[in-house]
Amino acid sequence: MSSRPAIPTGIDRDRSLPSRALHTTRRTVEFSVVAFFSVLTVAVFAQVVARYVFNSPPAWTEELARFCQVWIILLTSSICIRKGSHLAVDYLGPLLTGAARKALGVLTGTLIVAYSLVVTVWGIKLMTVGSLQVSPAMQINMAIVYAVFPLAGALMVVEATLATLQRLRGEREQ
Repeated sequence: MSSRPAIPTGIDRDRSLPSRALHTTRRTVEFSVVAFFSVLTVAVFAQVVARYVFNSPPAWTEELARFCQVWIILLTSSICIRKGSHLAVDYLGPLLTGAARKALGVLTGTLIVAYSLVVTVWGIKLMTVGSLQVSPAMQINMAIVYAVFPLAGALMVVEATLATLQRLRGEREQ
């Protein structure tokens, strides 16, 4: 019998249902960001080719690229919260030590959760208004476009809550 550790398969069947659901949700968000970026790239390429080769750019490519960019930015926000890679101006944090630094991290996380809840609630309201509108070029219901606000807001609530709980337990630096 070998004394080497087992090679992880990437699928942990012993994890709890919430843990598996979180993992699946995170992977779905990451895949979606890549898919939206791919669509954005193709749309912009088609726009450039149509403009410079055929001298007739279609309006829908610009609109599609804009909508994809909004979805990419908002979905990626939850990934950045999880990884702690959001842009930050940190003048106070490095000056603090111990409990004060931990408290600042928890306060920051709590404010991010509060902001994300506002994005979620107002995103639902925006979807309601958007359901009465269609986009000018592609003629799609704007509620589909605005659906990213409550979706991303909810994802940010989850990630910021988990990050804040990790800070409280001392498992994560500010």
